[in-house]
Amino acid sequence: MAMSNAERQRRYRNKLKARASGEALGDQARDAVERAIAALWDFHERPMPSGLRWADVDGCNTIAHYRSELERNPGNLLQACRAFLPDFDGLTPDEIRAVAMVIDLADALRLAPPRPLPPMAFAPQQTSAMTRDIAA
Repeated sequence: MAMSNAERQRRYRNKLKARASGEALGDQARDAVERAIAALWDFHERPMPSGLRWADVDGCNTIAHYRSELERNPGNLLQACRAFLPDFDGLTPDEIRAVAMVIDLADALRLAPPRPLPPMAFAPQQTSAMTRDIAA
């Protein structure tokens, strides 16, 4: 059964309230992690300048296998993201934003100061601590 317009609006307002109150923070963090995994996989699938694919190096031929390698150890995802520091060489601006968000979340959880990132990666509407430093 299709939702009525009023029901869609009510759900939308509830989602906005949850985001504003911080109730949806866990979901937002999980979404950020999913975007980072997709960005890392996209990089993984592009050939290196030598023409060699990362899949030929690490044996991960599917995103499911790649994800399982990241899940094997809790630090693997963050280590993969931090491997692109300091300049995020080889990533597209969208991939930089996705990977930087996970690094930003990890830094916030360990009370580390925000790190500056390349300004070309961020659109003006971004509001994370990293982008505020860049804009300043």
